[in-house]
Amino acid sequence: MNLKVVYFTRTGNSKRVAEKIASKLNADLIQISDHHNWKGLIGYIRAGFYSTVDKKVKMTLSQPIESYDELIVVSPLWAGGAAPAIRAFFKMFPKNKSHLVITSIGSTIKDRIGYLSLTDIVQREHREDEVIDTLVSKIKEI
Repeated sequence: MNLKVVYFTRTGNSKRVAEKIASKLNADLIQISDHHNWKGLIGYIRAGFYSTVDKKVKMTLSQPIESYDELIVVSPLWAGGAAPAIRAFFKMFPKNKSHLVITSIGSTIKDRIGYLSLTDIVQREHREDEVIDTLVSKIKEI
């Protein structure tokens, strides 16, 4: 199966998770960028605002996504939903061919409809590797 792991990150947590998944699946790793500076307290506040008001962002990919069977999309949780760059990504690529992985400190995503699967990796549960292994096993079964 031709899989691609696509991710957006603000702090590096989603990148770390995406790298682990891509390594276990021997899949291409593609970064989404929206070319905004989300660093620090101001970036955190701006991120929450952009997510809350559903502000649109332009996104680019580190490499083209040409052919694939399924995508594994990794995003941080921002104000209860995927980051704006991920929402922009899903306007170009179908949710129904994607496994969404949400990374967060302590919450889960609200909108859970339309994906092949949805996995929450919650830091405070201290189960990141276990959750990744379960996801990878399910994807390999398909």
